[in-house]
Amino acid sequence: MSPRRKTARTVLQQVLLKHGQLCVCAGNCGSEHPSRECGAHGTEKAPVLVAPYPLPLTEHETASAPVSELRPWCPPCWRKARKRNTELAAELRRQALDEAQLDLFDVEAATGGGR
Repeated sequence: MSPRRKTARTVLQQVLLKHGQLCVCAGNCGSEHPSRECGAHGTEKAPVLVAPYPLPLTEHETASAPVSELRPWCPPCWRKARKRNTELAAELRRQALDEAQLDLFDVEAATGGGR
């Protein structure tokens, strides 16, 4: 009698087994979904992918997310959410840069308080 060999599941298989194949976007992509659900199901022709929900701002955070934080996404919602995050991260970087440069243009402080 041969021992039953346990087959290892991929990360995708683990997530789909736990959460199903319904996209969990719930509007995180910026689209208005009826009843806050995307409704897209993964199929053989259009499979879902897995990513954290909500989608983090950086790719490093996305890549380092544990399996427990991963959920199924349909590709269109994931792309839209990723684009929104990219735009938001760029805006946050721009604001930080603007704030960091405020001291460069503080004329009164540079001339000794206007004396």
